[in-house]
Amino acid sequence: MNSIKVLDCTLRDGGWINNFEFGRASMTSIVNGLEKSGVEYIELGYIDKQKGSPDKRSFFDSMEAIYDNGLLENRKPDIEYLAMIDMGKYPLEELPEKSERTADGIRLCFHKKDYLKALSEGQKIIDKGYDLLIQPMVCTRYSTREYKELIRHVNDMEGVSAFYIVDSFGIMKPEDIKKKLHVVDNNLSENIKIGLHAHNNMNLAFENAITVAEVPLRHQVMLDSTLMGMGKGPGNLCTEEIAAYLDSNFYKSYDVELINDIVSREILVLKKNYKWGYSREYMLSAKYRLTSSYAKALYREYHFPIEEVEEILSQIPEEKKDSFDRIFLENLLEERLNSGNASEQMTASDNSEKQEASDK
Repeated sequence: MNSIKVLDCTLRDGGWINNFEFGRASMTSIVNGLEKSGVEYIELGYIDKQKGSPDKRSFFDSMEAIYDNGLLENRKPDIEYLAMIDMGKYPLEELPEKSERTADGIRLCFHKKDYLKALSEGQKIIDKGYDLLIQPMVCTRYSTREYKELIRHVNDMEGVSAFYIVDSFGIMKPEDIKKKLHVVDNNLSENIKIGLHAHNNMNLAFENAITVAEVPLRHQVMLDSTLMGMGKGPGNLCTEEIAAYLDSNFYKSYDVELINDIVSREILVLKKNYKWGYSREYMLSAKYRLTSSYAKALYREYHFPIEEVEEILSQIPEEKKDSFDRIFLENLLEERLNSGNASEQMTASDNSEKQEASDK
């Protein structure tokens, strides 16, 4: 039976819903509740030099801000506290040495084109004393050969804690998960954990997590989740759901009642004001293998009917799928409008010529 641990990333991935503006009291309440619930990892937020804040948001401008917001005051020795850095968003020479005033580990997030540079940057994190979690976004962009090559480079590093299978667009089905697991489990050094970060575009986050839990593996497993699945667009695996499943099937002892209490106190009020979870437009994002931000903008901001959302998504080229580009989208919509006007003018002209012929 696999050794499985849960990583709650509500304050980090869930923060995309409310611009990370949880407020200090709510952030502390969530962390304290999770500490008591038995989850093994708590991700406290992002660190971003330019866009981060010193106070009240889980999008921090420095590692010091995490401590200053009180999120490490009651740290538990059996819990690992993490933060995420998007490659290039924080100068790692400014990262303090790991201490009781810092997170224990850092998850480094990067796109395929940047992976060699990211691994070089990751070594700086290790050298500062932190556990390093490798998060290669959009794992479906890697061929098997490329994925093995990435893993080979990871194996050559000393101090990597985990390597993630990241279903950025929520397009993977259980059979896809099994194929990636086979590659990772058979090529990754055994001392490095395998993580899964799933999204719910096709309502498969829970099923995919169960797949990772139940496929016999040589490695320890980490499953990312958020309270009530809180997260951008379709959202994530639910912490309360996977905790209950692991309690029943893997002899874990999470306090699911307490987790649900956190949901009632802190997350339900957000659910009333913000939307996340499965919907048709996010399913279409998975169909066309791109970030859900395009579908969200088309359906909820520009108010296109779902049929037109699909048509527009089908026109987005590969090089624009990984990251949302609003300027590109607006240009695409303008071209579509102009093309429609031209078509209407041609139709009107044709009708006019037919009328003239008829009059003659």
